[in-house]
Amino acid sequence: MPDATPIIVLPCIDNVPGLEVLRYLLSREKVRVPAVIVHPAHNVVCGEEIAALCAEHGVEMIDIQTARAEFDAKIRPLAPDFVVSIYFDYILNVRFLQVARRDSINLHPGYLPYNKGFYYYAWAELDGTPAGVSIHRMVSEVDAGPIISQSRVRVDKADTGVVIYDKHVRESIRLFQATWPSLEDQSYHVFPQRHKGTFKKIAQANAVRELDPDQRYTAREFVDLLRVFTFGERGGCTIELDGKRYSVAVSLSEVGEQTVVIPGTREPLRTKTSR
Repeated sequence: MPDATPIIVLPCIDNVPGLEVLRYLLSREKVRVPAVIVHPAHNVVCGEEIAALCAEHGVEMIDIQTARAEFDAKIRPLAPDFVVSIYFDYILNVRFLQVARRDSINLHPGYLPYNKGFYYYAWAELDGTPAGVSIHRMVSEVDAGPIISQSRVRVDKADTGVVIYDKHVRESIRLFQATWPSLEDQSYHVFPQRHKGTFKKIAQANAVRELDPDQRYTAREFVDLLRVFTFGERGGCTIELDGKRYSVAVSLSEVGEQTVVIPGTREPLRTKTSR
C-alpha cells in the first residue's frame, strides 16, 4: 500500500513566488503545511494575500523575528520534512537547516553559481553572466549549496528591469512546480556548483546606480545600466546635476527601417537601417 504519511513542509516565503509556491504546496495531496515563516510586517511583499491564503487553510503565520526568538517553542515541534525558502531575504541559520528531516532547499532567482546575493536580474546583464533561476540545498554559506534544478531566463536587449524581474518571477514559479514532485518522491539528485561564481552585495548595486556626471561610458554600457534598473517610468539610477538630484529611466523601442521624427528638424531623422 502507498505510504499515507503526510510530508510536512515549512515554507519561508515572501513576494509573488512565495505566495504561489504556498498555494501549490497546499494543493498537493501528500503535503501538509502547518505554518509558514514570513518577513516582518515592515518588509513584506504580498503579505495580505499570504495571510488570506493561510487563514483559508488554517496555516499559522510566524514572522522571522519570532521564529528566531522562539525556535524551540514554535519551530522545532513542527518537525518538518522540508524547509523551503522562496524569495526569502533573511538568512536561516543552522537550526532551521537541521530541523528539516529530509532536506532544506532554497529557490534562488539567479543561475548559480553566478549572481548570488541581491539584484541578480541586473548583474546578469551588466556582467554578461547567464540569467536564470536555481533550486539548491541550503548550507550555512549563502547560495552555495549543491544544485537540484535550474533553468535559464531569456533576456532581450530592450528589456527593462521590470520585464527582466517579472521573467525571473514566472520562471521561479514554473521551476518549483516542475521540481517539487521529485522532492516529494525523493527521486531528485544534487550536483555541486561548478565554481565559486559571483556574489553581489546591495552596496555594489547602490554604487553603480549613483551616476557620476563625469564618468565615461560606452553607449551600450550606459543604456544597459539605465534599463536594468528601470521599473516602468521609475528610474533606479540617480544623478546629481547643479545641486539637484534626479532619477533616470530609459525605454527602448524597435524602429527597424521607420523614420524617427523629432521636433526642430526639416527632414525626418532616418535610422541607420533606412534606405
